[in-house]
Amino acid sequence: MEKRDVVIIGGGPAGRVIVHALHSADPSLTVTLIKDEKINVNRCAVPYGISEKYPIEKFQIPNTLVTDFGAELVIDRVTRIDARNRRVQTRDGKVFEYGNLVLATGSRPLVPKIPGVDSELITPVRYLSDLDRLRKFASKGKRAVVVGGGYIGVEIAVELREMGLDVGIVEMLPKVLMATTEPEFVDPLEQLLKDHGVKLFMGKKVVSFEQRSADEIVINLDGDESITADFVVLSVGVILNTELAAEAGLEVSPLGIKTDEYLRTSDEHIYASGDCVEKRSFITGKPCRGEFGTNAVFMSRVVAQNILGNRKKFPGVINASATTVFGWGLGQAGLTEKMAQEEGLKVVSGTSKVPDKYPMLEDVAPITTKLLFDSETRKLIGGGVLRKGFGAAQSSDFISLAIQLGATIEDILNYQYATHPEQAAKPSDNSYTFAARDAANKLKAQA
Repeated sequence: MEKRDVVIIGGGPAGRVIVHALHSADPSLTVTLIKDEKINVNRCAVPYGISEKYPIEKFQIPNTLVTDFGAELVIDRVTRIDARNRRVQTRDGKVFEYGNLVLATGSRPLVPKIPGVDSELITPVRYLSDLDRLRKFASKGKRAVVVGGGYIGVEIAVELREMGLDVGIVEMLPKVLMATTEPEFVDPLEQLLKDHGVKLFMGKKVVSFEQRSADEIVINLDGDESITADFVVLSVGVILNTELAAEAGLEVSPLGIKTDEYLRTSDEHIYASGDCVEKRSFITGKPCRGEFGTNAVFMSRVVAQNILGNRKKFPGVINASATTVFGWGLGQAGLTEKMAQEEGLKVVSGTSKVPDKYPMLEDVAPITTKLLFDSETRKLIGGGVLRKGFGAAQSSDFISLAIQLGATIEDILNYQYATHPEQAAKPSDNSYTFAARDAANKLKAQA
C-alpha cells in the first residue's frame, strides 16, 4: 500500500488544475492522480476537430500536464473508496492511502434507452475515441443527424454542414438552445441555421433507430416521421459520475455530490470538484446545473487552497458561456429571464441593438444585448449578447464580472468604456448602457 498526501480521482480540467495549484504552492506534497482514460481529449474542442484540417493530436490533452507538475499519474479505475481508513482501491488491485482525497470524476454521455441506439452508426460526443469515430463518419458520409439542440449539438451540426454534409438537428424542445438562451437570440440563430441549409426537427422525440446497412440508418420520430442518414451524433446531455461517492457513503443528489461552501463532501477528508459536484448558483444560492470546464477550473482553485489549509469559500457558479453559429457569436451569463421567473424573482430586462463599428464603415453588423436585473435590488443577475464575429465570449465575461461585483443598473449606466471606428459603436452608443437605460425606463414606468 502506498501513502500520498493527496489522491485525485479524475484527469479532466478539475484534476489537472488541482495538481498545478498544489505543486506551485508546495512541491514537497506527494500527489497521485488516477484516471481511466489513457489520453484525454479537449472536450469543448471536439466539434472543431471533426474536420481533418488539424491532426487529431492537436485535440489531445498530454499526460505531461500531470507528470510535469510533480504528480504521479496512474492509468487505472478506482473501484472502491474506504473512507474510514482513507484508502482507495483500483481495478488493477492497487491501494493508495491518502491524507486528502479529491473526487473529480466528471460526467459521461447520456445515451437514452431507445431501440437501436447501440448501432455502430451512432456515436456520442465525449472521448477521444468519439472524435476519431466522428472523423471517419464525416470523411465518407454525406448525411448526418444530430440528436440534441444544445451548444455541442449545434456546434457539431455547423461543423458538419461547413464540411458539405446534409445535416439535420432533432430536438425535443420547441427550439434549439432553448434551455440556456434568451428567446431574443434563439429565433435569429434558428433562422441562421436554416439559411445555411441545416434542417430542424423541433419538438420531436426519437422513438427508434433502424440500421439498414453498413452505412445507412433511419431515425424514426414521433408522429410517424423518419429521417435517413449515414450516421447519427448523440448530444443529449450527460450523466454525473457520482456512483463511487455514493458507494463510499457520501451524500449525493440528482445534481451531483453534495459539498459545503469549501467544496468539502460529507467526509472532512474528501473534496469534490467539476461536473460531478452539485453546483450552487452565485445568484440564488440554490442547487443548479453547470457542467462547464470553466466551473471545474474555478472550483478546483478553491479545493487546492483548502487542502493547503487556506480556508477559501466557493461563491457559486454564474455559468458564463459562449458559442458560435456560422460566424455569429452568442454569449450568456447568469440567469435567463425564464430561470429567474421560475425562481420567483421579480425582474426587469433591458435590451439594445447597436452597430459593432462606426456606421460609415463597411460590413457593419448589429450587437443585440439583453440584461436582466432584480427589480428590487436593481442588481444585474443575467444577460446575453448576440453579435457577428468572435467577441461574444468577452461580452459574456463582462456580464459575469458585473454580476460577481454586484453591479446595479446605475453602475452599468455610468461605467466607462472604450470606442474605436473598427471595434465598437460610436462614443455615445454602448450596448450595455443602452440595455441598462431600457431597464431603468421600464422600472420608472412601473413606479
